[in-house]
Amino acid sequence: MALSFLRNHRGAWLATAALALALPLHPVAAAETSPSDQPTEQSDSKAADKSDSKATDKSGNKAGDKSDGKAADKSGSKDADKSDSKGAGKSDGKDADKSDSKDTGKSDDKSDGKVGDKSESKDKSAKDNKSESPPEAKKESKPEEPCSQEKLLIKSEYRQQLCQSGLKLGVTETSEVLANLTGGVRQGPIYEGLTDLNLSLDLRPSLHLRGNFFVRAYQIHGRGLTASHLDNLNTMSGIEAEPTTRLVELWYEHHFDYWRIRIGQQTVGTEFFNPEATRLLINGTFGWPTQPSLDLPSGGPGFPLGTPAVRVRIDPMEGLTVFTAVFNGDPTGAGVGGSQLRDASGTAFRTSDGVWAISEIRYNPNDSDKNGSYRLGSWYNSERFRDLRLDTNGNSLASPGSNGRARLHNGDYTIYVNVDQPVLVNDDEQTRLSVFARAGIVPSDRNLIDVYADAGLTYNGPFGRADDRIGLGLAFARVSSAARDFDADVARFTGQFHPIRSGETLLELTYQLQLTPWWQLQPDFQYVFNPGGGIPNPIAPSRRIGDAAVLGMRTTITF
Repeated sequence: MALSFLRNHRGAWLATAALALALPLHPVAAAETSPSDQPTEQSDSKAADKSDSKATDKSGNKAGDKSDGKAADKSGSKDADKSDSKGAGKSDGKDADKSDSKDTGKSDDKSDGKVGDKSESKDKSAKDNKSESPPEAKKESKPEEPCSQEKLLIKSEYRQQLCQSGLKLGVTETSEVLANLTGGVRQGPIYEGLTDLNLSLDLRPSLHLRGNFFVRAYQIHGRGLTASHLDNLNTMSGIEAEPTTRLVELWYEHHFDYWRIRIGQQTVGTEFFNPEATRLLINGTFGWPTQPSLDLPSGGPGFPLGTPAVRVRIDPMEGLTVFTAVFNGDPTGAGVGGSQLRDASGTAFRTSDGVWAISEIRYNPNDSDKNGSYRLGSWYNSERFRDLRLDTNGNSLASPGSNGRARLHNGDYTIYVNVDQPVLVNDDEQTRLSVFARAGIVPSDRNLIDVYADAGLTYNGPFGRADDRIGLGLAFARVSSAARDFDADVARFTGQFHPIRSGETLLELTYQLQLTPWWQLQPDFQYVFNPGGGIPNPIAPSRRIGDAAVLGMRTTITF
């Protein structure tokens, strides 16, 4: 199967291989074996592992989707990766691939994975281990050991010894209750949860190899509010996904002086689309955005789905990072709008569905979390996509004279921008105000959502509580002109009521309370304007679905 994939799509894969071979390879020195240099799961910022021979090892950290962080190894060099699970796909669900520093699954789709060891020792090996802590817990006067168990519920000397030898286990349980108070299709509460289990192995302490293995699995339980109560576009939680137990990630990454390559089953994680400030929010769109999750086959490689891929990261100069990846084009083979359960276990390892290629350039002055992070990216999918309005003869699919076969378009593509900007940072009071904004556009003839944008702000340290965070987010997803024209055609040809969709807007206000180092409680309020873009209510087809007000409470425990 792999040979067939390489033969059918050799162009994209050869381009990636050529890029890798064109860069200088510098074998690691045997001295690079410090346990505190363990790589994190997936990182989205520059990291350098500085040996005495000045070779640079840039380790990464993620757990995909917004919740992949704490479970992963949180160590690195001073320029350590500042990394980031839907809920854990749209929640990686969107939440899963939502918190990298929290190991909640869109969630592995919202936390930040910036964690590291800051050592002031004059010993050279200690210098290798300098890294930055996540902004919400950063206290420069109190260095955090990479194998510290302070933020773990279950502590043991044996577990710490394994970590120091390069083996790190992460277990995080994210549970939440969300209730639709008004509007939507129906009112009432739901429960959903995500167990994120991951294991990382750093080969430096034992084999003196600058590489690491990583594996992650999700156990998704409960039912989501979007699917059961709202029928809206912006999934209400980053951990909302079809209940199942699935393998999400299984990859090996090797580090060279100024670049690294990762091969195996992967998600987009926090390395694409997902600035740090968005990962606090619960709604899935603030992790793996609504636009790619609805427009790509099977929702793309965001929470909770992984697929075979090759990813290259290059750090050509301080402050500048380039990510390029080639994924299998359809994680489950179910197509656009297809079920995640087409590959319920995550073990299909599909390689024959075209390619989804994505590249992103990121600029962060001085590689500092006190400065802004600016991203420009694009992606291309080589699969064929159905026209949302016209058939193969150019007639409206709503017309009685249509042959019912949608016109097919070759490929799909986009361009997007992300900005994550600290506005006010006070190290003495341990407070930080940041703003973020993201936007992307795609062709309207083959995509349900052609324009997407979100923006918001987060504040760390409210009310004198250094580890608490408060966030406000606003997201808008516009229904494409082709889909709107199809709605108008249906009304014209049938002579019956059929609303013309426009777009959906979401507002979210959330507060994350750090009860203990290992336990977070997060009350949340969301309001959905024009759910589904204005689709008919399936219970009362003569009316649109009403605006929905949602209250919720999430709890996250890191074991």
